[in-house]
Amino acid sequence: MLISRHSLLLSLLGLGLLALVWHIYSGWGLVTINADDEPVDRVLASISRQGGIEIISNLPPDTRVSLRVRRVPAVEALDIVAVRTDASWQVAYLGAPDRQTIDTALATFRAGANPENWTSFRAGGMGGGFLSRSGAALDLRQVEWTPDGDANLPALLQEAAEKTGVYLAAPADWSPQVASPGAGPVAKTIPQIFADAGGVSREVFLIRTDGATSAEDDDRGGWGRGGNWIGRPVAPADSPSGRGPGNLPTERLAQRAEAQIALLRPEEQPRAREDLETMRKFWNEVRNLPKKQRRERAREFFTSPAMQERMEERRAARENKMTPKQIIQRSQRYWDRKAAAKYGSGS
Repeated sequence: MLISRHSLLLSLLGLGLLALVWHIYSGWGLVTINADDEPVDRVLASISRQGGIEIISNLPPDTRVSLRVRRVPAVEALDIVAVRTDASWQVAYLGAPDRQTIDTALATFRAGANPENWTSFRAGGMGGGFLSRSGAALDLRQVEWTPDGDANLPALLQEAAEKTGVYLAAPADWSPQVASPGAGPVAKTIPQIFADAGGVSREVFLIRTDGATSAEDDDRGGWGRGGNWIGRPVAPADSPSGRGPGNLPTERLAQRAEAQIALLRPEEQPRAREDLETMRKFWNEVRNLPKKQRRERAREFFTSPAMQERMEERRAARENKMTPKQIIQRSQRYWDRKAAAKYGSGS
């Protein structure tokens, strides 16, 4: 009898230990924060610690933020902080011949400046994040990339940025020949590229101040505002692929959108692919038109009821992450703009 009770006790203890381990494992990397008007650096440090990510910010030290989330992905918590501080963020991979060069670049970014003699490789156009209807932040570390083949470092980085949407940067004078790493998530393939180039790399989440929010920002859903990141984008004439970030080939845009759609919630993916197909057909129809006709067709397309509904969904998803005060301010800007348009001409 004593042996049976002892065995039962051990079994219960074992089950309890397994339950505890599973609880910790299932919540690994998830973030829980209850912050009321706290310094943003303290909130970001908590996201960094719980999410197991490195966050570098150039937000003013006196910036304060309120945030209440429970067991959410680190990128989602970071996205809410960005919305509530009129900032923007992205995951970035920095590579250089040595660690000190990367440390110096990040210190310059933290101080609010752009490091000299660095080149950035970034995507233009839309991706799966644009097609998300829930507004959930995408963790682009998981996005899959299939390289075209061997090339010099800048060409491979430009290709990776165009096909995935990940932000990449490296010293402008660093251009070794690099072997293709093979297909895989960028969290694996990008560090491998920098290692094969004889250098080191660093994965970091950058969050930058974007200054005052404007009515134009509201129309764009808060995306695409200015500010310094790390490095200067390649000019169209100097791009390794002969293109700049605003002139991507349709096939790379589609590849990036598909790769990012794969990161969306399963229930969102079919609708996102329908939206992508609509956009693909539109760009195929207008890509060879004269510039003036292309602009006119684009204006008609993006002001159509269907696209206006889509953009309103995007704005609503962003509003869900705002504070009540931000929503009121945004509404006031909207009505001020309406009044200016109606009465500005004196009519």
